[in-house]
Amino acid sequence: MFGTFMRFVKSLLKNPYILLKFLLISGSAVVLNLLLLYLLVHYLGMDSRLGENIANVISMEISIIYNFFMSRAFTWSDRLKEMGKNLFIQIVKFHAAIGISLLFRIALFFVLQLVGVFYLLNAAIGIGLAAAFNFVIYDTLIFKRKEV
Repeated sequence: MFGTFMRFVKSLLKNPYILLKFLLISGSAVVLNLLLLYLLVHYLGMDSRLGENIANVISMEISIIYNFFMSRAFTWSDRLKEMGKNLFIQIVKFHAAIGISLLFRIALFFVLQLVGVFYLLNAAIGIGLAAAFNFVIYDTLIFKRKEV
């Protein structure tokens, strides 16, 4: 585990712009998610409670797929490009990482709420920690380095 952490730190030192790329792509995925949600609800008539929930799922999934392919093409463009079955597995791993960080955010929100942290600060802390987790997982497990 310590070896993986040290390789990760060395990787960041070699390419410090990778974090900036990650933030740019992740931020654009958030904007896409919110824009799609707005369009689905206000322009495609999904303005009921059920419709909003369906629109939320659709917009999240599209933004996750966008995030994956942009991360693969831009943020980790120097990494191994999986194809076929391995590409599908890579997408599933990407979804799993997002799911784990989402569960972490939900649990952390509850705990910080119990100790009286203001809800917006609470959410910001969760987003920041989840983003850090996702960055490490994407960099070390999902977008693997090319074999030398």
